[in-house]
Amino acid sequence: MKLNFRKYKKLKRKNDFLEPEEILFNKESLSHLEAEDDLQRLEIEVGRWGIKSLAYFFIVFLVGILGLVFYLGIIRGEYFKASAEKNSLKSIAIPAERGLFYDRYQKPLVSNKPVFDLVFFPNYLPTDKNGREELFQKIENALNISPQFLEEAVKEPEAFLHSVVLKPNLTSQEAIVQESYFAGFLAVQVIRQNAREYKSPFVFSHLIGYLGRVSKEDLKIEPSLLDFERIGKVGLEAFYEKELRGEPGEINILRNAAMEIVGQSYGKKPKSGQNLHLTVDKEFQEYLYWRLQSQINSLGGERGGVALAIDSQTGEVLALVSYPGFNSNAFSLGISEEELAALLNSKTKTLFNRVIAGLYNPGSAIKPIMAVAGLEEKLIDPAKKIETHGFLSIPNPYDPEHPSIFLDWKDHGTIDLKAAISRSSNVYFYILGGGYNNIEGLGINRIGQYLEKFGFDKTAGIDLFSEGIGFVPHPEEKKNDIWRLGDTYNVSIGQGDLVVTPLRLLVNLNSLVNGGRILKPFLVKKVTDAEGKTLKENQSTSLLENFLKPDNLKVVKEAMIETVKSSLGTGHVLSDLPFSVGGKSGTAQVAMNTKVNAIFFAFAPTDNPKISILVLIENAREGSLNAIPVAKDALLWYYQKRGL
Repeated sequence: MKLNFRKYKKLKRKNDFLEPEEILFNKESLSHLEAEDDLQRLEIEVGRWGIKSLAYFFIVFLVGILGLVFYLGIIRGEYFKASAEKNSLKSIAIPAERGLFYDRYQKPLVSNKPVFDLVFFPNYLPTDKNGREELFQKIENALNISPQFLEEAVKEPEAFLHSVVLKPNLTSQEAIVQESYFAGFLAVQVIRQNAREYKSPFVFSHLIGYLGRVSKEDLKIEPSLLDFERIGKVGLEAFYEKELRGEPGEINILRNAAMEIVGQSYGKKPKSGQNLHLTVDKEFQEYLYWRLQSQINSLGGERGGVALAIDSQTGEVLALVSYPGFNSNAFSLGISEEELAALLNSKTKTLFNRVIAGLYNPGSAIKPIMAVAGLEEKLIDPAKKIETHGFLSIPNPYDPEHPSIFLDWKDHGTIDLKAAISRSSNVYFYILGGGYNNIEGLGINRIGQYLEKFGFDKTAGIDLFSEGIGFVPHPEEKKNDIWRLGDTYNVSIGQGDLVVTPLRLLVNLNSLVNGGRILKPFLVKKVTDAEGKTLKENQSTSLLENFLKPDNLKVVKEAMIETVKSSLGTGHVLSDLPFSVGGKSGTAQVAMNTKVNAIFFAFAPTDNPKISILVLIENAREGSLNAIPVAKDALLWYYQKRGL
């Protein structure tokens, strides 16, 4: 057969390149061409039928592709997804090593010990019904946990996002057994956890705090938490949770389609938490706690107390004792409901941090602040003497036959300001606060202004949660009654509606002896990483300074020194210490005047104080006399062990 090239349109060849269709030409066909130079390209018209055929072909092809996508992605999507997951890399989060606490001399206050939890991860359950039933049966056989309980745990869609601790606090041997028993089931894993072991659990319970399981409320606040780990609940453990927790790691587990684990490795190694170096002196804290306990036991026990010490010049907390303490190690592995109920219902409010959250009448301990307010307002001359007589009688306009009598704890005679502070005269401060006859007093409005200037209505800002706020009374806030002169008298001696926290009281009294600086108290000196590199260092911070005249501060400080030096001073028992001491006693009547709280503030040495301390004992019978011995012994210990 010969091709008739003349039937087709001829195109002039533009180059010598051989087109694909020309490969099919045989030698005989090419021989009909007159010469090689006349070799011509051919163009064959497809026609209308060709174009339609191509269009139909591509339409059918496209419909087929879309159908295949729909079949694989929609109809069989769940099947292929499950199949892919069976052969995918799964990740199990693991908690990081928790950071540690050290005292100001680098003595450890806590250590970590490994414990293991058996944890159920619903989102890694087998996708097939038989596999799920097999796992539930194994859990029931090993742990006596019913399949119904597990079904309920994963009933809601969101439940798949949360894990369940099946058995906590496994020993190393138990962990090995359980890990072997549940091998091949990714939904049940043995997770290593950190359990705290506190060196002095009762002594540091309110300061360091303890760990507890993550709750639903915790997850709402911080969704990034692992819901099976332990986090800080109170104390420094809670306040510095982010620093202490570190960054969790991941273990990657590879399984094949037969549900067999074929390998595992670290996807991301956990990053250890940061270490906290405290301002607290471990040995001093321990001494204060046991000395306070001894004093309280001598009064019959079952009462609370406070012992707080700070560096007078920096605000660093040297010791923070809220008594009674509790065994924080009991919370480390999970406290029983009975034990927790006993703590919550205890008469002494064992879990309550009295130092930062307790609200107390300051009693006579407030008098130095009233004195400096009177000096600032130029209402009193320090050298002017006032007759006290042991009581103050105020005419009663409603019943002239029965005047209002405001008692002192003794007759101090005629005294000046320094004697009034050192001997703790009530009458002198009744007059200073509310006035008497022709002597002008501060009045409740100015008293309130100075109390608020000192910050008694604000927190001190210590690095602990749940710090309480004192209450400064104002006439317009008195409910169901009018404000009377007697109310002002009571506030002038730290009674009535005025309440403060022990922490704020010490911080404010300290400002009267360190040159007029109200210092922010703090517990953490620096933060370091696991290698010891300093990441953050806290410095002394003044909340307020230069708000009182130096001459007025000098007068009040000298008066508090007389509290110890004077034979008539309420703190004279401290005068035999081998260093100079100043202070102020306080006795606050509470419970409808049926009980008294004992308070004593002290600082040493007097020329340049290094330590300020506050001791408070509830229901102390003889008032400040029961707080003073604790303060004295604590100061002597500090002098002998640390120097002044």
